[in-house]
Amino acid sequence: MPAKAFRTIVERYHGPEGDEFARAELTPVAARFLGRGSRALEVGCGYGRNLVALAGVEGCSVVGSDVSLSELERAAAERIGPLPRSLRARVSLVRQEPFRLPFRDSAFDLVVLWQVVEHLFGREAKRKVLGECLRVVKPGGHLLIETPNQWFPIDYHDNLFPFVHWFFPKAAREWITWKVRGQRYPPSEYVSLPGCERILREAPEIERVTRATRFYFGASWREAWGRLSGTRAGLKRAIFVALLPVHAVLSLFGSSGDLFLPSLRVVWRVDKRARPAP
Repeated sequence: MPAKAFRTIVERYHGPEGDEFARAELTPVAARFLGRGSRALEVGCGYGRNLVALAGVEGCSVVGSDVSLSELERAAAERIGPLPRSLRARVSLVRQEPFRLPFRDSAFDLVVLWQVVEHLFGREAKRKVLGECLRVVKPGGHLLIETPNQWFPIDYHDNLFPFVHWFFPKAAREWITWKVRGQRYPPSEYVSLPGCERILREAPEIERVTRATRFYFGASWREAWGRLSGTRAGLKRAIFVALLPVHAVLSLFGSSGDLFLPSLRVVWRVDKRARPAP
């Protein structure tokens, strides 16, 4: 795919169409895990596209945090400011440190990490950020992650070349992405579904994390199919069809086709160990 096509996709996501994609992709999922009076946090909220989608869940309050002040200012001006007053009043923005969230323990019913994990370089960085997300989610609350899948054979996020994220060194991946996209930046660092779950289960005070979705944010393959949206929808449908037999077999063993999708789109329920009485 030439650089122009990638730029077109980015422009679509950053414009009004991107807000509609977020509402279609995120709002129905978040609504399953949020109710009136609940609180949602998006870590690494950037320019605020997903905050608008989260604010669409009736009766919940939404917090967006990011390390970049300029991104938070952009979110306030371009996304939050134009919202109707009733929605705007339920959204707040907070600047955070790279590996520390400025919130008390168990403060949120749902924590969202959308296209953040792949930009955390090294297992320790991933462990720290995911650990902070788990710290601030309530016992019995949920963590939602969207991130490119290491086990998908195409470098779906950076350049659409097959196998380069499996076999090529970082310098080569960076060069390929530069040539394809017309931008030069460090290669994304992907994680598999089992790898992500291992990191989550290592976090302090976690009794268990349990998948609350079964396929691409859906309770089932059929539900995920019915909600497909965003860019490259035709390609997604082709992948869904190809993975259906694999998903059916894996489901018999308690797993799912999420293992091999281009992106991990998973929600986990978080159960914490009871703290001893003082």
